[in-house]
Amino acid sequence: MKKTSFLLFILSVFIFSGCKYVNSYTIKGTIKHAEGVKVYLEDISDINAVIIDTTTVKNGSFQIKNYSSDGIYRLRLGEDMAKSIFLYIQKKDNISITADLDKLEAYTVDGSKGSASIKKLEIDAQKHFVRMDSIVSKINRVPENQRDSLIQIFNKTKDTYITFLKNFIEKEPNNDVACFALNYFGDFKGDEITYIIDMVERLHTSSPNSKMINLWYAETQKYQQEIEKQNEGGVALNTQAPNIILESPNGDTVQLKNLQGNYVLVDFWASWCGPCRNENPNVVKLYNQYHAKGFEIFSVSLDKNKEKWIEAIAKDKLSWKNHGSDLQGWNSAPAQVYQVQSIPATFLLDKTGKVIAKNLRGSQLEAKLAELFKAEAPK
Repeated sequence: MKKTSFLLFILSVFIFSGCKYVNSYTIKGTIKHAEGVKVYLEDISDINAVIIDTTTVKNGSFQIKNYSSDGIYRLRLGEDMAKSIFLYIQKKDNISITADLDKLEAYTVDGSKGSASIKKLEIDAQKHFVRMDSIVSKINRVPENQRDSLIQIFNKTKDTYITFLKNFIEKEPNNDVACFALNYFGDFKGDEITYIIDMVERLHTSSPNSKMINLWYAETQKYQQEIEKQNEGGVALNTQAPNIILESPNGDTVQLKNLQGNYVLVDFWASWCGPCRNENPNVVKLYNQYHAKGFEIFSVSLDKNKEKWIEAIAKDKLSWKNHGSDLQGWNSAPAQVYQVQSIPATFLLDKTGKVIAKNLRGSQLEAKLAELFKAEAPK
């Protein structure tokens, strides 16, 4: 979670997208401890960055004048990729950089609001990284039986970071910079995939000609197509359950595949469904009985009203964390994939994610779970 690892992540996510070099700009730099160091200006919209200009630091300074399309570029000092500054460049910019190569993270930039926003993002994000790294270090040092409280602290610190990042993205007026900030989800990207897809859609609608946003848009469209292909045709017994990716009541992303290694009950329900609500006490009882032994519940709501959904979760004491909904009612995407025609509808999965039973409720579900966990008990 250190800055360098996030930087490497940022450098690795770009895919080539052509551009027309039409906009003039000037970049001037004063760099300490860099005499004779080669300076590269790179288009990072390729997996292998494309060098569009080079110069050398002489007498402690350098200057680049060139043409490019508006967008985010990497200014690399020397051959070390970590010695890089990310800049937003647009027509007629006169960008001024002051830095010390030995302490490059402390650089300053003037003449580009977008570049200044990137710098502020780096500074603020690094503060969060340091806090998370410190907690991870402590977790790795203490005995395993002392880790739970530290893990809870880490999760709260991570949630604070995710909230900070989303606020930055949503308030940033420069769409390219907002898109660039998506890279800072780093290792948490999988957990936030629903948010990322939604944000890329919004940015693409607003800035359809941005090469960086188009890159992200192409990748998210590809991802969605792969998920749709994976989910085609519903499910049958002894087949792999299609993955489900939904947003939880608090805006986090929940994924069915993350629960593999446990027996999982995929439960389609809704706050307005009387039979569902009547069955919930039994589901709660079985969850409390078997959760510690490796039983999870993944609840998919067919609600349209978020407040009613949240209210029902609380009232019925559905304490598990894997609640998700796209708030589309019967048009729910997972309900279409699983060919759910009525609710409650349940799919019981084994530890590998295969469907081993359907629509078990009440005493039938209780008996099946008792059978599964009895077979796993030590002889």
